[in-house]
Amino acid sequence: MACCDILKVFDEENNLIRDYKHWKLLLRNRNTTLGNCVAIIKRHIEKFSDITFEEMEDLANVVKDVEKALKASFSYDKINYLMLMMKDPHLHFHILPRYSGPRSFAGIEWTDDDWPKSSHKVKEEIPSDIMKRIKGEIVKNF
Repeated sequence: MACCDILKVFDEENNLIRDYKHWKLLLRNRNTTLGNCVAIIKRHIEKFSDITFEEMEDLANVVKDVEKALKASFSYDKINYLMLMMKDPHLHFHILPRYSGPRSFAGIEWTDDDWPKSSHKVKEEIPSDIMKRIKGEIVKNF
């Protein structure tokens, strides 16, 4: 995928969780909530209406897999999907597990400060060693 730098922005090399036929699922390299991910379509399109039926069918697989893995990994309470393509116009979804209470992982207490309101606030970048542990936990549960 050489159409733009979205995979570089989300650090595919270190954060790829799973490669699908039409999508790539990555752990998001900036924290919103514990385990937040991004699903990126492989071909460059900028409008959701340009998606094919085959790509949509494959997206259904991504959604089923990531919900199952995130539930097993971190026991989220709800999950939000956001398509906010202002900065990165390439079609992608942010996947945010939401938590009504704190979760402990990797020696850190994670809180969803905006629960139960919708949120897409970005917190600080997660250190790479913690990113590896989060990614490993998610991959383990696929």
